[in-house]
Parts: sequence; C-alpha cells; structure tokens
Amino acid sequence: MNSVYIEITNVCNLHCSFCPCGKTHSSESTASNERVLEIATSQCAESRAFMPSELFEKCIASAQEIGATNVYFHVLGEPTLHPGFVHYIKKLEQTPIKLTLTTNGSTIERTGSQILASPAVRQVNFSTHAYAELSRETAERYLQNVLDFCQIANVERPDLYINLRLWNIGAKEASPWNSHMLNRIREIFNVEVTPGHFCSRHKSFNITGRIYLHEDTRFEWPNGVGAENNKGTCRALDTHVAILHDGRVVACCLDHSGQITLGDINKQTLPEIINSPEAVYIKEGFAQHELRHPFCQTCSFCKRFK
Repeated sequence: MNSVYIEITNVCNLHCSFCPCGKTHSSESTASNERVLEIATSQCAESRAFMPSELFEKCIASAQEIGATNVYFHVLGEPTLHPGFVHYIKKLEQTPIKLTLTTNGSTIERTGSQILASPAVRQVNFSTHAYAELSRETAERYLQNVLDFCQIANVERPDLYINLRLWNIGAKEASPWNSHMLNRIREIFNVEVTPGHFCSRHKSFNITGRIYLHEDTRFEWPNGVGAENNKGTCRALDTHVAILHDGRVVACCLDHSGQITLGDINKQTLPEIINSPEAVYIKEGFAQHELRHPFCQTCSFCKRFK
C-alpha cells in the first residue's frame, strides 16, 4: 500500500453537480473565496470540519508506519481552504512522504507560491471540469490563474507533475467549456492539443514538460443504494486507504460518508485497522473479483478496473 488519502477538510467553495456535496446544497459556485467559510458553515454546520493538527500528525505517522510514500489531502473538500494547509505541507517536508494535491484551483493565486516552494509536493491535479458549471467570468478567472501557475511551474519546478483534468467527457453541457479550455491551452503554450482519440487506455496528453491534459468520463459517487453487483474488483486496501477528517478509516477513497468504516485512527493504529478481519475479508474479495461489501456492490467506479 503506497498511498493514504487524508481528508484534511470536507469544506469546499464550489458545489458541483457531480459531487455528493453539490447534489445536497443549492449552488454557490460563484461565491468568492472570502465567503467560503461563511457559506460552508451556514449550509452544513455540523458535518463540515477541518482536521486538527494533532490528528493530522497521527495520520502522517500512520502513513509512515505502513510504508506509504504518497498522500493525498482529500476525499471530499478543497484542501487549500484548510487554515493549516501550508503548515501541513511543511510537516510533510520533515518526512520522506510526497503529496499529490488535487484542487479545484480556485485559490491557486494565493497558495501557488507555497506549493511551488515545497519539495514535498510531487504532483498537482487541477479539477478544471468543475469550471463548466461556473459563470464564464469566474471560470475564466480560475483557469487563467491555473495556467499562470503552470507557466511558472514549468520554469521553477520542472520536476512537478501537473494534470489539467477534464473528467466530463461525454457530458454535452460541458462541451463548450472543454473547447474553450483547449483553445486557451493552445494560446498560452503555443501547442496543438487535439485529444479527440480519447479512450479508456489513452487519457493523458502532454502539453509541455510535465504538464498534461487528463481526460476521463464522469462517474457517479457510490452511496450504498441502487443496483447491486457482487462481481468486480477494486484497488482499495491494496494501493490505498483513506482517513476522513474526524479520524475514521475507510477502505475506499470514494467513501466520503464512512459506510465502510474499518476503525478510528484516534483509537487504533493504522496497521491494526487495515489488518482487521473485516478489512482482510473485503480485500480478499477484490482479489477474487468479488464485491463483498454492500457499498462496493453499488459502486460504478469499480467497473473501470478489469
């Protein structure tokens, strides 16, 4: 197991239709970053939280204990909104663990310099498909800030991998935004990006250096309801495990509500949790192409794994 998802916050300043939170709340997509905490608190005060520093340090120590080399700062949420985001990156710099940061890019104008300055950050994924649901003015501002970051990174951090994600292929309402974004990439980098040959085995297209356009189709977040299928496999508990903002350990990076809660990092060690009878039972099922947990049986994302 080489990766641990650490949900340092489940607060987000966007409410995308493809996200579980976006489906729950009315849209505030164009809200300014300055108002994000007010909005998040008023809409879902009890369930929105920031992981405290003490718990974060336990998570990092636990990741090292199982030999993980990479962490993510999300399950749900926009990690750069955490008040201790920069502090947490600096904590990582004291370990051999690297960070793969997935962000909607809305705060990159403010946080970009700290991200570029940290050797702990190995990769940045920008969820630019989220911009298709914003006003054109807001979307263009966010995209410009992201592209500015990419240009600076190409000079200052040529070792940094950057993915510009468009995970909305096949969604008709997203097509105008996708075309606009490709045009902006051509203008900024003077490169022709024609990813028309997108397929399940060819999703990444190099722009320049280590900057890539990464395309994929949308998927439905599993919620434990719907058609059941007990045949399939998954990489959960093999390549990764996830820790929610309150310390609950879940098997899957998509289990934002803790339906497969295996333990609590506040009370147990991570090795104890991932080697528990329930965790072993689920993992052995994946190896035998059996989806043994009801939550997994309603997941469409696992269909991507052959």
